[in-house]
Amino acid sequence: MTPPDETVYDLLIFIFVAYAAIVASFWGGVQWGLITASADKIYAVFVPLLTSVIPALVAWSALLTIRNLTLSLTLIIIAFVIASLHDYYLHQKKISPYWFFNIRLPLSLAVVILASIMLFFA
Repeated sequence: MTPPDETVYDLLIFIFVAYAAIVASFWGGVQWGLITASADKIYAVFVPLLTSVIPALVAWSALLTIRNLTLSLTLIIIAFVIASLHDYYLHQKKISPYWFFNIRLPLSLAVVILASIMLFFA
């Protein structure tokens, strides 16, 4: 049995980066909703709202730079680290439900670990 050719690997990496970009966008939307629903608890909402959009923009940039695999995977890692830090901020400010951060952190870590492994072998 022979291993798959490089085209299959390229497709799998593209699927991973595309799915990560979609997840980062979805998570930013969830953060946006939490922030707007709790706007009375935050003195200024501009920075938290801006921060909730940044991971999605970085992740979609990773998809646009897929030809440079090192850059693309690094951007995915950065996007999920920023999203996790922002989740922690929302958790500390009691804007998100208590269980929210406990679910999101392991999922973010999984994406960061997978992207790091792929980066190591790239």
